[in-house]
Amino acid sequence: MLLRPLATSIALVDTEKILVDRPLETAAVACREHEATNMISETRKHGRIFPLHIAPIDWYFLCDDSAEYPMVFYLQLDFTGVIDRDYFDCALDEALKRHPLLYAIVQPAKQNKPCWVLAPELMPQVEWTDQDVPKCLSGGEQLDIYSTPGLRIWARQVDDQTQMTLQFHHAACDGTGAYRFVGDLLACYMSRLASCAGQVELGEVDLAQLKARPTKMRSLQASDGFFQKIFSAYAEVWRTFGNRIVVLNQPKSKAHATTLPGMVNQELSGEQLASLRQLATSKGATFNDLLLCKMFQVILQWNEREERSRKYRILVPSDMRDGQDFEIPACNMTAYTFINRLAAEIVDEEKLLTLIRDDTLQIKNGSRQKSFMNGLTSAMATPFVLQYLVRRNVCLATSVLSNAGDPSRRFTCRLPKSLGKVSCDEFTLDGITGVPPLRRMTRCTMSSSIYGRKLTFSMRCDPHSFSQEDSTKLLDLFCSTLMADAI
Repeated sequence: MLLRPLATSIALVDTEKILVDRPLETAAVACREHEATNMISETRKHGRIFPLHIAPIDWYFLCDDSAEYPMVFYLQLDFTGVIDRDYFDCALDEALKRHPLLYAIVQPAKQNKPCWVLAPELMPQVEWTDQDVPKCLSGGEQLDIYSTPGLRIWARQVDDQTQMTLQFHHAACDGTGAYRFVGDLLACYMSRLASCAGQVELGEVDLAQLKARPTKMRSLQASDGFFQKIFSAYAEVWRTFGNRIVVLNQPKSKAHATTLPGMVNQELSGEQLASLRQLATSKGATFNDLLLCKMFQVILQWNEREERSRKYRILVPSDMRDGQDFEIPACNMTAYTFINRLAAEIVDEEKLLTLIRDDTLQIKNGSRQKSFMNGLTSAMATPFVLQYLVRRNVCLATSVLSNAGDPSRRFTCRLPKSLGKVSCDEFTLDGITGVPPLRRMTRCTMSSSIYGRKLTFSMRCDPHSFSQEDSTKLLDLFCSTLMADAI
């Protein structure tokens, strides 16, 4: 990935000066004092950007947020080695300054409209623990973005194993933005380690790009006529909400409380990944097309009974960043795209793959994403309509599938690696996994990722109806169906 030259940030140079000739036990305290002073300066500079009007896509996730099904997603980092808590906390403060939406809340500001407003007094902190991660976070799973920033982090550290879970509000950040933030967080931490000297490089960030985000994500112009905007809004509303979508069946067993984030993983080897890629190529499809095909088949198999009058739908989150957005801080630039299929189309795998290939080609050219964003932009003129639609107890998608690829390739920084993993003398990042948000009536969300030369599938099912064992059973079914033709 192309990196803008950036030898060492001023903040890091200043921190090193502060730590010279200071006893080790006071070094972390000095670091935090320095970061606090720096934060005041950074907040003043951010004043040229903030308060910032919320973008239509942010507004959509605010409308769809609820206490029962919060619009949050999770990333999980698994480390082997020693993580210094004090230095990591300092690194978190520094990384947040580069991604200010993660310490902002939504409040009425400009023209009394909802805006992102910086809240440095509410800076996210790591909740360190030596015990199991709590089954319920303090205040519940929902992040109240009107009073709390859209990031929460807790970590369980035992001996040389650390598992860190990051919870993001989707209005503040999407998956790509979250990965970029994680990369910067690791870079800010590793730059404090003597063993990483000269091996860490931060990319540049340009906060001004946050202001251009809404315009960039749509094709409608401010000068377009009123009726054109209304037509765009209602056409997209019909495409999104006008179909009767099949709901994934609930297990017969009763669900019980699971440890957050309630995510289950299954790992496949590099050899199995190569076999799957070869299988997709032999069928004239991409690896992503193959995953979508198998997901439709698994849904049909899990439900046990074909529903011929309704459509089966997979929601595919689509990142709208391009090469010009390398420097944009963590934010939300994801659009919803949907792939609909009838039962008769799913049972014919050759036909299914052809149809999916046509759908994904349209997604690649960006037309579906632009239509979705045009509809959201126009819908903001009559906000009560969307608010009513998303709060109805209807199924928007049978399942969600996100193909994240290699998360470390989303980093905009340079970090030392070994065997495909971020690694240094002190620690190794053994795994980085995550799942998209889980909305009401969409009972399964899954992502695929490739890290450390291995393929991992991560799944989270509706905690109100699926137990951890049920989720594992569904993921096992998907993986066995996927590998059946590749063996």
